[in-house]
Amino acid sequence: MKHKLSINGVLLLLLVCINAQAQYAVEDTWYNNPLGFEPVKLHTSMGFLLPAVAVGTCLLLTKKDTTLARRISFYNETGMSWGYKYPGTFLPQNNTGINFELRKWMSVGIEFDIVVPRDNYNNTTGFALRPFARFYMINRQKARLYFESGGGFIWLAEEFPQPTENDARLGTKFNGITKYGIGSEINVTKSTALLFGIRHIHISNGNSKGVERNPSHDSNGFFIGISHKL
Repeated sequence: MKHKLSINGVLLLLLVCINAQAQYAVEDTWYNNPLGFEPVKLHTSMGFLLPAVAVGTCLLLTKKDTTLARRISFYNETGMSWGYKYPGTFLPQNNTGINFELRKWMSVGIEFDIVVPRDNYNNTTGFALRPFARFYMINRQKARLYFESGGGFIWLAEEFPQPTENDARLGTKFNGITKYGIGSEINVTKSTALLFGIRHIHISNGNSKGVERNPSHDSNGFFIGISHKL
């Protein structure tokens, strides 16, 4: 009963925040970035802090599930996203990670990402490490549906984003990276599942070098992959 209340609380928080009135930056609308406003603002540090608080709260309010078996899974994904702000950066990614079930309806993990930003101004490669949390709305033997969010750090070979004719600011090599989205797992064998879903990606330095060095990147896209349980 307690874990159901916790799930409902998390979902209620998300629904309230999605429907709250908030002001977005230029070119940043609710359908481009539904959770990118106060008080959620799943960007930069908040992309890590809010999931961490949600997981910690749920662990405190619910009992350990002793029936869980084969909790650990490894996965590899290929993703693509398209920036909705000028210059419309194309962002291919490859993500490899490990996922650990804490409850039947909640898991945590960490992934290593390779991202390759491409547009008329940017041509670089980045390497990221990102912890995350997943909250399962559906978790059955053959299929699962989850909301995922997490934030970490990314280092790029060149400063990103580069200045453009619309924004003369120069980004930095070391940035934060936040992702959130909805994903699904469909079992093809007892241990192996296909992954696919949609995701929002944000890259910026959180104004650590001042707003004049933080042009940032935002994009939406999809991912597909494969997961294997130990």
